[in-house]
Amino acid sequence: MSTSGTGTIGTIGTDYHKYQKSEENILFRSYSYQNGKGQEKVYYAKDCVELSLDSHTIPISSDNYEEVKNMLKTQSSGKIASIGNRMFSETYEVMQDYYNGRLSCEEVKNIFKEYFYHAMGTTLEEREECGTQEASMNNNYIRQFATNFLSGLYEYFSRANTRNACAQNMEEGKRLMESNGMSWNGTYYYNADWYYACEEMQELFRETANELADEYGAEHVDFKYVEQNTKFTLDGGITYNGVWDSIEWQINHDRAIGGSFLDANMAPPKGFVYCSTAYWDGKNELDGIIDDITKKKAGYASMMFLMAAVRNTDAKTSLLLDQKNYHSASDWKENSTYNDAIAFLKNFNINWNFRGNRMEFLCMRSFLH
Repeated sequence: MSTSGTGTIGTIGTDYHKYQKSEENILFRSYSYQNGKGQEKVYYAKDCVELSLDSHTIPISSDNYEEVKNMLKTQSSGKIASIGNRMFSETYEVMQDYYNGRLSCEEVKNIFKEYFYHAMGTTLEEREECGTQEASMNNNYIRQFATNFLSGLYEYFSRANTRNACAQNMEEGKRLMESNGMSWNGTYYYNADWYYACEEMQELFRETANELADEYGAEHVDFKYVEQNTKFTLDGGITYNGVWDSIEWQINHDRAIGGSFLDANMAPPKGFVYCSTAYWDGKNELDGIIDDITKKKAGYASMMFLMAAVRNTDAKTSLLLDQKNYHSASDWKENSTYNDAIAFLKNFNINWNFRGNRMEFLCMRSFLH
């Protein structure tokens, strides 16, 4: 087999041949995640067609046409590699399995690394065997490829992480409302626990990407650039608050309820939980909501909550911003916890465009150490 151009898959496979156990000429490896586990596919030079980054000439009759084409696309000169539609679903499945308890943080980290190592022409097992001292390459193209591919991995894993974390938040809110006889429609629910669970995983992605970049002597990914220039901007981007905002708009945009974060980058105070509904019937007792909020109190050092329930109101902003609306409240004082909670509540910028019954609650918890 011959290759042309400086950015061919053959170049990567050849440069990393010394790390491969097999004596056969492995051109490249692919890695996929399906049904709870990673799966590898190996391509040998004798079985592959000629590839050219300049002409992208791949006989369409080739059995591996689509996969080879996608591998070539990853070697673009942009700052964020396009890593193929397959990753769209696979990374989502990885993070879905994580939030469902099927995978640990360490397993997610290893899967992230496997995707990268396979793109570079080797495997996690082989990298661990040969160590990291030999991995730093003098080839400028390989270093650029490494950074670009890590950018793409960060983008896709972040998309999957933020959407799965938000899905957990929404499902929790839906259970709370429906178990107390209220409709999920017209409801806003935000539990900061899911924000921080998401951020913990985002930090793991960043640390892992930096470790891999250092191993190959490549530049670190500009994570802010990836977040601001992601192809998923119209679907909420790849940050938790951006995705939460987008999902809430999809749920409530046709219910005369508007609003979005004033500052989507503002982090919530830890222990913050907020819920509001524009479809409270004005009759159901709200004690069940309070019980559900406080039933896990044994896990917290302290808990404070506010609840507002007003019939036939036309207020445009949160009822909780005016103490005369309080239906129930713990002993809140004008302290930093209260001020932090109210500041983030104001950041929601939600408004109701019709007259009716409304219920809201806000809870702040401090955790036992």
